[in-house]
Amino acid sequence: DANARAVRDAYYAFAGNTAPNLWLMLGDNAYEQGLDTEYQAAVFNMYPSTLRQSVLWPTLGNQDGAAADSATGTGAYYDMFTLPKSGEAGGFASGTEAYYSFDYGNIHFICLESFGTNRAVGGPMLTWLQNDLESPNQRWIVASSHHPPYSKGSHDSDVDIEMREMRQNALPI
Repeated sequence: DANARAVRDAYYAFAGNTAPNLWLMLGDNAYEQGLDTEYQAAVFNMYPSTLRQSVLWPTLGNQDGAAADSATGTGAYYDMFTLPKSGEAGGFASGTEAYYSFDYGNIHFICLESFGTNRAVGGPMLTWLQNDLESPNQRWIVASSHHPPYSKGSHDSDVDIEMREMRQNALPI
């Protein structure tokens, strides 16, 4: 919509002719249901020149998850993105596209799936996270997920179960 175009245009005005090295999408990438048509309009039609020049690393959010299933790796989100589940971009193999890691220069990026994936200590994702953190040789580590561990805005991380579990379970790792 016009708000998304205004954000895009402000970014382009700021960046000028400089293309981003990479693009991290932190979820809720396509409203309302995470359908292919919504991605087409909100991402692919909105940023065609950026997508031709930069690698996109997405994270599944609750809006995206309406039309995707992280347990089976199916649905629009998983159909349109090919993510490094076997460690082929650096890091420890997760065996799933729901959560993964990759290296860029001296940075190790970790993408956690906080919507439809088990966030329990000892569960597959957090066990993978512990293993992944043992392997990087990069100077910097950047971890992200859709649900932030701390928020007191329109969402409250003391109430929202996904945020609370990311803070209590993932953050200590």
